Amino acid sequence: MKYKISILLLLTINLISCQERYKNESIFLGEYNENEAKIFKIDTDSIVFLDKQSLTQENQLNPVDFFKFLTDKNLYFIAEGDEPFWKFKLNSSNLYFVKFDSIKEEHISCEIYYDNQSGFNIMFKSIDNRVFGLIRRVDSRLEPNRACSIAVTENYLVYEAFITIENVLYKGCATIDKE
Repeated sequence: MKYKISILLLLTINLISCQERYKNESIFLGEYNENEAKIFKIDTDSIVFLDKQSLTQENQLNPVDFFKFLTDKNLYFIAEGDEPFWKFKLNSSNLYFVKFDSIKEEHISCEIYYDNQSGFNIMFKSIDNRVFGLIRRVDSRLEPNRACSIAVTENYLVYEAFITIENVLYKGCATIDKE
């Protein structure tokens, strides 16, 4: 019984703390390839790909602290999808959305909501309730075949993105960058 409770406790902690922070003052940005992970190096304010074997996890950030970190460092969730091709970037209060068949990027003020109980889920909606979205982390370490991958990149992305704009649903994958 103690064993089951310990496992449940460890799983719960993992669900509510889902973004890796490494000993070398780095944060995982949700993208990797065969040998390297996309990392934000805090000391140099830079984004680099580092050998996964060289990284030692120090702790994890919960979604609220992670989003605050992204905002402080001027980083965005950047999502892309196809059919039709589209892209958005999201920070703590703004969403920028563009379809590739349009030259106009739409700026949308939004509110962010965090779901700390079911893992790393970030929900957002526009102030005028015209746009709704979700970014959720797919745990590719537990289920490697669940990593989000689309033709736009050859890398594996650990975030899925869903956005509905004026009753049209767009699905894709997301990473984090300075765009």
